[in-house]
Amino acid sequence: MKKLLKFVGSVAVISAAVAGGVALYKKFFAPDEDFSDLDDDFDDEFEDEDLDDDSTAGREYVSLNNTAKTVKEKAESAADTVKEAAEDIKETVAEAAGDVKETAAEAAEDIKETAAE
Repeated sequence: MKKLLKFVGSVAVISAAVAGGVALYKKFFAPDEDFSDLDDDFDDEFEDEDLDDDSTAGREYVSLNNTAKTVKEKAESAADTVKEAAEDIKETVAEAAGDVKETAAEAAEDIKETAAE
């Protein structure tokens, strides 16, 4: 274990020395880099092209013709659908309540018969 720690420590010291040497070299001995040519990378590729050519001039847009009449018809249709769904639910609940009532009556009769015996 002691040898492993010694090895890891040695590698860390050597790495730090190399990194320090590179930093000192770049700071004092390396020539200053000129970054003035970097703006060539950001030139607009379409700078010379004419954007007002005939291909865009003939373009038409789709109009949205949602008039008040169509909106009103769709709203009425949705309201009718909701009313039908409410009626169906009301009928289903009424049937379920009737079934529960019958089951409760049958259970009450069974309890009375069991109590009478």
